[in-house]
Amino acid sequence: MKHPRLDKIEKMLEKGKDFELSNEQYKTKTGADFPKNKYYAEKNSAVARRAKEYGYSLEIIPQRILFKRKSN
Repeated sequence: MKHPRLDKIEKMLEKGKDFELSNEQYKTKTGADFPKNKYYAEKNSAVARRAKEYGYSLEIIPQRILFKRKSN
């Protein structure tokens, strides 16, 4: 499995607003496939860890990846 390049995702995270990506959009932005295991994808994947650094959590819904800003 290729490691994702997260620079384009980081630019979206820096805006501080909720957003979502399709699996295809994720692949286009990162150059890697999104992890298939839902728990891993939401909690332990590289993009989940990076999202957490910016105060986001991930929620995987069919064919979409939802980035939700955590409220304080």
